[in-house]
Amino acid sequence: MTEKTSPPNAEQQENYATQLPATVSGNEVPPQVDTLSKPRLNGGLQAWLTVLALFCVFVNSWGILTTFGAFQEYYQTDLLSDQSPSAISWIGSLQATLIPMIGIVSGPLVDSGYIRSLIAVGSFLTVFGLMMTSLATEYYQVLLAQGFCVGIGGGIAYIPALTIVSTRFTTKRPLAIGIASIGSSIGAVIFPVMFRQLQPKVGFPWAVRSIAFISLLMGIVACIILCRRPGQKSRARSLIDWKAFREPSYMLFSTSLICVMLAYYVPIFYVASYGRVVVHTTTSLSFYMVAIVNGSSCFGRVMPYLLVSHVKPIAILLFVVVASAIAMFTWIAVSNVAGFIVWACYWGILSGVIVTAPTAIVAHPIFCSSPNWMGTRLGMMWGISSFGALAGTPIAGALVNLEEASFLRAQIFAGCVMVGAVLLQIWPTLQVIRYDRNNIR
Repeated sequence: MTEKTSPPNAEQQENYATQLPATVSGNEVPPQVDTLSKPRLNGGLQAWLTVLALFCVFVNSWGILTTFGAFQEYYQTDLLSDQSPSAISWIGSLQATLIPMIGIVSGPLVDSGYIRSLIAVGSFLTVFGLMMTSLATEYYQVLLAQGFCVGIGGGIAYIPALTIVSTRFTTKRPLAIGIASIGSSIGAVIFPVMFRQLQPKVGFPWAVRSIAFISLLMGIVACIILCRRPGQKSRARSLIDWKAFREPSYMLFSTSLICVMLAYYVPIFYVASYGRVVVHTTTSLSFYMVAIVNGSSCFGRVMPYLLVSHVKPIAILLFVVVASAIAMFTWIAVSNVAGFIVWACYWGILSGVIVTAPTAIVAHPIFCSSPNWMGTRLGMMWGISSFGALAGTPIAGALVNLEEASFLRAQIFAGCVMVGAVLLQIWPTLQVIRYDRNNIR
């Protein structure tokens, strides 16, 4: 039988209202700190330096990942032209899966005091993976270097950085995380432009190495700031909260995110190819479309954190998923450059909300009755959703026909799974509204 959720006490209500989970598109590990004996900070120089470090980690993880659309286009037309779009998209899908999934393992290691090691190893693997990608000439080499190594590196460093920031802020935590998450958009704007400008002039190897050197700089800054003090050891949390599987609202919401992630990376990975073969943009503009999408996502990454005091986070997400379903179907009608740029900006804003809003939702007592399990619940949620990220773009790649310039089946697939996400989120949304109406005055 499902246990009844008791009304939140004053402390739980304050945690939900003012202390959102410290993450944007991955897992959150709540700090194991005795708040009664050690007061929590809410800003100051040291705290904002950790925000700078997290900004660098976002550049090295999600910033590099969302650049893959530019790599996908280059691989299809040059380096890996003998491979199908579906096979090439597995490289980016592995990155998209490993960054949140590795957090399920790195979370307990953070609780055990291994923050220094995780930040250093994660930064090293990201740079090492990019350097190895610059030397790759075969599909399996790119898959191992860019897919596995870069993805694992980003996942290892991501959670520790979020954890440290979460211990330095209380009411300002959402703002701090929102500012840091812009690093993802900044990296995803700069890297495609760098790659496009450098690749014809210095070749693929040095274009990728140039990105790797920036990643190295970001990693050094993150290590200098975050590795100065050893991590505080405490009781490691469990990887799985088995009670969650018996809670319909939690499971429906987590399953909805599988559908969201099945569609999320389809336009991000294929926007450059669509511009080239359907809209007939120039080669340069097709690469820059990746930067346009990612640049627009800056607004979406901050927006949820500015609105949560006025609108329920789950209502924001439901509205955006509905808008995303519309975006997938209206993509079919895009046939000229001006319309394509407008659509890319529209989708970019929505994509930024999709990867930020879920973090504010799991804090609600409907999804997590005890704050002590918030990190585990969030880790499970993104671990479940990562299967959608893994399968979405390869499926879309199999549906795309570049020779006939046909993206219709992939666009319909993305739109339909977004509609499925909307249907799955209706019940959890109603439960949140009902709970708040009955328990929070």
